[in-house]
Amino acid sequence: MTEGQKLQLRKRLLLFSVFLLLSVFIWILNALSKNYNTVIEYPLIYTDFPEDQVFVGELREHLDLQVESHGYALLRYKVFKKPVPISFKVSGFTLHRREGKHSEAYILTRYLKDQISGQLPEELKLIEVEPDTLFFRFAGRMTKRLPLKPGFSFSVDKQFTVMDGVQLDPDSVVVTGPDILLDTLSCVRVGHGDLGELSRNFSDKMRLQRHPDIEYARSKVHCRIELERFTEVQLYVPIEVEHLPGDMNLQTFPSRVKVSCKLGLSKYDRMNEGVFRAVVDYRDIEAQTKVLEVRLLNAPAYLISYQYYPATVEFLQSRVP
Repeated sequence: MTEGQKLQLRKRLLLFSVFLLLSVFIWILNALSKNYNTVIEYPLIYTDFPEDQVFVGELREHLDLQVESHGYALLRYKVFKKPVPISFKVSGFTLHRREGKHSEAYILTRYLKDQISGQLPEELKLIEVEPDTLFFRFAGRMTKRLPLKPGFSFSVDKQFTVMDGVQLDPDSVVVTGPDILLDTLSCVRVGHGDLGELSRNFSDKMRLQRHPDIEYARSKVHCRIELERFTEVQLYVPIEVEHLPGDMNLQTFPSRVKVSCKLGLSKYDRMNEGVFRAVVDYRDIEAQTKVLEVRLLNAPAYLISYQYYPATVEFLQSRVP
């Protein structure tokens, strides 16, 4: 084949390709100009729930809309354009209660077609909505005040102790939400994680641990942890006898116990023998009993630790003359 023939063949192939592409383009334009039915997934936003009720559980996040339009519009929405979420005003429709389940309700989506159509572009004609039913679960709306408690951990340098525990200001918060949820809560936790080892006073704003279905009157509170050095105190507490019959005497040996306490310096002046009670129980005496167990009562909560000795005592009982 000569060079001229090759050139002529290439021209024919090029011309054929141009006409082929032009034919395909015209066919696509003709196809896109026709109307088609297809399903487009539209996001769903819920608004205006009944004021005296709170929604609980999971909401369906989208609707599958069967629409009719020309091919150009459908191609644009399928490939290029992100659908604008549909806003659904819940209080504008009658909620049908499920038999025997007063907290559960449903709406048939066929009654939403007019509202949905009004939010769609004019070029899209709504044919059908899936699913055919939207389900809801409601609870009564409730407001209560809950105490705040630490939701974090920490340790203290061995030379110190915490003076008055973790101080939260304010120490409670007003919350609003579903009654079936609030009835299960006894407190709201503040902060999270581990603060590490403290060797000085701590003071900072800390966030509340929030539940997505609950409204909180505030989001942060002030947290303060004051440290102080500690000391040790030794006390001698007389032993008392409980449930002693009126015609009996009982003498313990020894007659008192030695109590060793570890506490913060600010609590030192509070300690005296009257803080504790050391007791034995006369009812513990049986035929072969030789010693009685000593119980130490009324130990203050502010003590870091305490121990006492002896834990058991010998005794001698006699009748009152």
